[in-house]
Amino acid sequence: MKTLFTLFRKNSWFFLPFLLWLIVGGVMLATYSQRDLFLSINREHSDWGDVIVTGLTYLGDGIMFGIVLFLMLITQRFRLFFIGLAVLLLVTIVVQVAKHYYNAPRPISYFGDETATLVHTVRWVNVHSSCSFPSGHSAAAFAMFSFLAVIVRNKKLGLLLLVMALCAGYSRIYLAQHFFVDVYVGSIVGTLSTVIVYGLFKFRDTTSSPEVCAEALLQANATT
Repeated sequence: MKTLFTLFRKNSWFFLPFLLWLIVGGVMLATYSQRDLFLSINREHSDWGDVIVTGLTYLGDGIMFGIVLFLMLITQRFRLFFIGLAVLLLVTIVVQVAKHYYNAPRPISYFGDETATLVHTVRWVNVHSSCSFPSGHSAAAFAMFSFLAVIVRNKKLGLLLLVMALCAGYSRIYLAQHFFVDVYVGSIVGTLSTVIVYGLFKFRDTTSSPEVCAEALLQANATT
């Protein structure tokens, strides 16, 4: 518990705004229907928005997380590489199990005959029809950006990283790939995956540190 509290306190620039997102998002889910939430976001579009948002959605692509891990590997930051890899694997397993268990319809299937008149799609984006819940892109984005937030030295960047994760989540609704609840739950899955994995590594460090300190003390005494 102390390890988690320290993690949240040191990275408050990410976790406090994330808590605000959870509260606001939860209120929105409790207040509006899945249909109304989706349409209110998806209907706000433009030609230039189609291009920009198409690029933003790749922030949540697993390949992006893979690139981050590859950079850590070639710079020999092996410990961070294995932590990040564990986060990515946990997110992938949880999301894929949930997707195939619920097999929820995506917007174009949910709206059926109304899709052509109500749902905005981007012509160069292949829109899926099944396994909507939760959003894998949102989970991967929040996992990657929360991971970067806890390892970056300048903690104030945590706010920017959260905004980038939210942009990736927003893109999934804009592109008619997911509903709001898919993105919301995906953000929780991704962030919790980082908290759990990083917390376990930190807990392991703190439990082994007394032995390390005792050994260092003995060595110091032996040299005096």
